[in-house]
Amino acid sequence: MRPDILTAIQDRVLLADGAMGSQLFAHGQENAASFDLLNLERPDEVVRIHQSYVEAGADILETNTFGANRIKLERLEAEDRTAEANRRGAALARECAGENRWVAGSMGPPGRFKDDPPNEDRLAAAYAEQARHLAEGGVDVLFLETFPSLELLLVALKAVKAAVNLPVSAQMLFTNQGATLSGRSPRECFDALLRAGADIVGLNCGVGPRGAREVLRGLKSTPAPIAVLPNAGFPERAGDRLLYSSAPEYFARLTAECTDYGARIVGGCCGAGPEHIKALKLELDQRARASIEVKIPSPDAGEDKPALALESDFGRKLAAGKKMVLVELDPPKHLDPEPALEGAQELAKAGVDAITVAENPLASPRLCNIAMALHIRNRSGVEPIVHMTGRDRNLIGLQSTAMGLASLGLLNVLAVTGDPPSRGAQESVTGVFDATSFDLISLLARMGRGETPSGEDLRKPVRFSIGAALNPNTKNFDLQLKRMERKIECGARYFLTQPIYSEDRLERVLRASNTFKLPVFAGIMPLVSHRNAEYLHNEFPGIEIPDDIRERMRKAGDAGAEAGVEIAWELLSKAWPELAGVYIIPPFNRYRLALQLMDRLPERGGNAG
Repeated sequence: MRPDILTAIQDRVLLADGAMGSQLFAHGQENAASFDLLNLERPDEVVRIHQSYVEAGADILETNTFGANRIKLERLEAEDRTAEANRRGAALARECAGENRWVAGSMGPPGRFKDDPPNEDRLAAAYAEQARHLAEGGVDVLFLETFPSLELLLVALKAVKAAVNLPVSAQMLFTNQGATLSGRSPRECFDALLRAGADIVGLNCGVGPRGAREVLRGLKSTPAPIAVLPNAGFPERAGDRLLYSSAPEYFARLTAECTDYGARIVGGCCGAGPEHIKALKLELDQRARASIEVKIPSPDAGEDKPALALESDFGRKLAAGKKMVLVELDPPKHLDPEPALEGAQELAKAGVDAITVAENPLASPRLCNIAMALHIRNRSGVEPIVHMTGRDRNLIGLQSTAMGLASLGLLNVLAVTGDPPSRGAQESVTGVFDATSFDLISLLARMGRGETPSGEDLRKPVRFSIGAALNPNTKNFDLQLKRMERKIECGARYFLTQPIYSEDRLERVLRASNTFKLPVFAGIMPLVSHRNAEYLHNEFPGIEIPDDIRERMRKAGDAGAEAGVEIAWELLSKAWPELAGVYIIPPFNRYRLALQLMDRLPERGGNAG
């Protein structure tokens, strides 16, 4: 009779099975609409694969339910089969496992969504439902596996732990760079998962056995039992198929070495078949009496990083608590930056502290903002703040861009997710969105420790002055405060707000500043006409202009620009004494509007009169 799996892994390493999907594909089921529905449509094929892993020596059989959650099945209009697909999948594995083996309920991520991704409540409900059905089918443990996003895995983990009383193994997908796709380290992920209630943490898919071993080796210690189920090496594409050429003996040797670094469950993922599991069984048997203690490599002498060498003047002003004025100048939609550069020179004479440079605002292509930032610095001597979005580049491009910024000495970055591309004329344009603002902030902060997101040595640490956005115009401002707190935890050092046009929104900004005690710069965008006000209110994301302000602009008529400056000054004069400074956003790069507002500010140490 098998003991509880958490007890069993204290006594010995358990051997999990290998891939299910690639085996079903190899057995002629490549045209199946869903491998999970084969539990109901071709149970004999599923049983045949389970049995092959029993014969190979597996201690744990995973159910064929990786994608059997309601959200995924809805895409096939098969959501009404969620319960029976999971219960039957559990029953088939249980039948093959018998009394001496464990059954793990396989639960994977919901997949990528082009439109309308499910919210957290819907995701949590789907995972709780699937967990209950698997438990009803007789599984011993749940494997939440192949999750590329820590945030998504935490949602699933918490939902599952609240729904059933079963041990849960929470398994991330790491890349060959030794981190998640968004740059989170294994230590960061495992610590967060353990705090959320995971009984076992681990990794599967994404990397081969060597990559898995290096992830565990980099941990240096294991806070909990670890499950390791790597792919059978790196795949090659042959037509519509991915082929894994890793020899079973190689796979077995390197995967077994993971037990030296804390792995208590080992097995295989994509490409790993019964022959790989059989070879791994033989390797484990040869190591059966190995100690369960984790190897902790001794640190090499001289590994200390050099002192932080790169930091901006703007960052030093932030740290000193200096009150500052920031002004935004957008890159042009053409190849002539001269008008904006003339504005930068005038702003420099007026004592502006930094000029922010947006990246393709409203998802409209403009001159590269990094090139524009260099032009501004070279022409005016003013430090730029470069906006960086997750919209236009994947994670490789984002990391490369960040390294490029560091090498150019452009150390002030505002990390934002970015406006989504509009439809219609540019319907074929799609956003990348590999990284959210949280991911970008974390990526930049990691470079401050002299490391890439994957843990590689940068040789020269760089302390970016990392800014983030705060929107006081949303209905649920408490949610904005939670997002602000999370951005601070990721590494944000200051905040720029969306434009504000009312005192109650300014009060929200003051509340945020007082709550978190970090520099906050109030966004001030002077209006120039009633038409401009109506457009911003109705069509510009993140901006809300009260009725009375729009009415003032209507009545101003041809004197709209003057009225807009007065409205902006009313808010700016109230924000200036209370906040770290102001962030002036002159529409259409009309920098003279910013100059008019700066001229009204009280003496601030010679920066403006």
